[in-house]
Amino acid sequence: MEKDFENFEFLTSLLINMGITPDKRGFEYLRRAIMLVALDPSYLQSITKRLYVDLAKEFSVKPQDIERCIRFAINSSYNCGGLLEINNLYGVVVYKNDYKPSNSELIGIIADKISIHDKKNDAGLA
Repeated sequence: MEKDFENFEFLTSLLINMGITPDKRGFEYLRRAIMLVALDPSYLQSITKRLYVDLAKEFSVKPQDIERCIRFAINSSYNCGGLLEINNLYGVVVYKNDYKPSNSELIGIIADKISIHDKKNDAGLA
């Protein structure tokens, strides 16, 4: 439970640094999607038919709304240069200003970082 809270804070901070703020509808959907993928990477194999459907049930909306709001949040981050924060997160150039990742690509790369963060915490390296 404590580890989940640490990941939640880490992820919230990361999204805000990327320019994806809590006032955007896609913020909650994106944060939850990333946490689900970090816990179960197989969600990435069926993002439209499984991840969006599960999120839609959880939030009582349509899967299309989940996809659209996440895409809107990513577009907002891209337009303000916030996606470059991922480069700081990894310490290498992952994205340049001229590239906008897909929903599944961004969810996957951040979920991977959450998993790495977890493993470092478990090993006492963080």
